[in-house]
Amino acid sequence: MTIHTPLPPVERLNELLEIVPIDPSQFEIQSGLVWKVRRQGTRGIGSVAGSKQPNSSKQGRFDWVVEVDRRSYMVSRVIYLMANGVDPGELEIDHEDQNPMNNNVGNLRLGDSSLQGHNKKTPANNTSDAVGVSPTKNGKWLAQLGYKRKRFYLGTHTCKIKAARAVNAKIIELELDKIGKPLIDTKKLTCTCSNCLDSPF
Repeated sequence: MTIHTPLPPVERLNELLEIVPIDPSQFEIQSGLVWKVRRQGTRGIGSVAGSKQPNSSKQGRFDWVVEVDRRSYMVSRVIYLMANGVDPGELEIDHEDQNPMNNNVGNLRLGDSSLQGHNKKTPANNTSDAVGVSPTKNGKWLAQLGYKRKRFYLGTHTCKIKAARAVNAKIIELELDKIGKPLIDTKKLTCTCSNCLDSPF
């Protein structure tokens, strides 16, 4: 498990930093924080706080990092604390749109590494259009859900929509929807099983 450095007191952060909204065209040059005090060098009041640094565990990914009182912190975690008054602790901060450069407050949510694994686009090789539902060799649909290194097998179904509903039910049972795991939108799914073809709806 990743051990995160405890963040400075929110009072200290509010003394030094201010949260600012980021226009999508500015994600690569604006961290979401500006300095309220003059810093060493050329960083004056109102200048961008932080710098982009490569992620040590995710190749090709960069994150905004800011130094406060000679210690470095992820900008996303700092903003989350300043906006919500809660230190994420050992939980991860998930970027809802999957863009680590987008540190707008509304794009940050509390989760963990398992949630971040859930917050992905449907893989290109997934032919069901639903994460957690996959076709079997005998023409049925396997429903499953992975969470915290566990895999829950939720049965094999003749109906793709029923398989998706089984995944949704497990998400709700584990309360993953409360920490940002999206439910499968079953209204957008099409199924060719006999029950669905015979249904007038």
